[in-house]
Amino acid sequence: MQYKISPSILDVQPDQMISYVNTLIDWGVSNVHYDVMDNEFVPNKALELEKIKEIANKCKKHTMDIHLMVSDVMKYYMMYKNVGDILTFHYEAFKSKEEFFELIDQAKKDHIKIGLAINPDTDINSIFPYLKYLELVLVMSVFPGLGGQVFIEGTLERVKILKDYVLKNNLDLIIQIDGGIKAHNIKSCYDAGITLAVVGSYLVKNFSKKEIDRLTNWDKKNW
Repeated sequence: MQYKISPSILDVQPDQMISYVNTLIDWGVSNVHYDVMDNEFVPNKALELEKIKEIANKCKKHTMDIHLMVSDVMKYYMMYKNVGDILTFHYEAFKSKEEFFELIDQAKKDHIKIGLAINPDTDINSIFPYLKYLELVLVMSVFPGLGGQVFIEGTLERVKILKDYVLKNNLDLIIQIDGGIKAHNIKSCYDAGITLAVVGSYLVKNFSKKEIDRLTNWDKKNW
């Protein structure tokens, strides 16, 4: 059975990003994960709008999965709505239910797909009322803001709870995980219910088609 990854380019050198993304696409990857940080919601900055626009213009067609770790949701929505295919904002960034529904209403008018990310220390049940309005839920398996962190094991139980809710309510939803994903733990993520795994620094350090095949096609003989 084949599963999907959305490689993050956070740890790729800026002058190599276009080549990296094009190579991913040549190797059969259809989603690429773009991290945007505002140095406010998280104490760091990552990809800038102009760089992501350059990648969109110069790279082969792919699903641009943009993860916005930002405090001002509507400001960044307006900045990125014509660039990304899925825009994912953090549940913790919304100041009210009204702000969430303002985003959903605007995205519906603009025909933009919206995802919702949730931090490791936020109750997974708190996002359930909003799932029917989304295309994607991103379960963070590290605290957002830095690449190369260690996977938080308790995340898998959170994914199982989320997956159970999605199945029981017959929702059509991508369940994504991000943070510390490597070859040795990706199978347990898929087993828990993940359909799209973000792989960042691990893939940058082990960049090959063989590794991508290993991350997306697995059975007992490979593990």
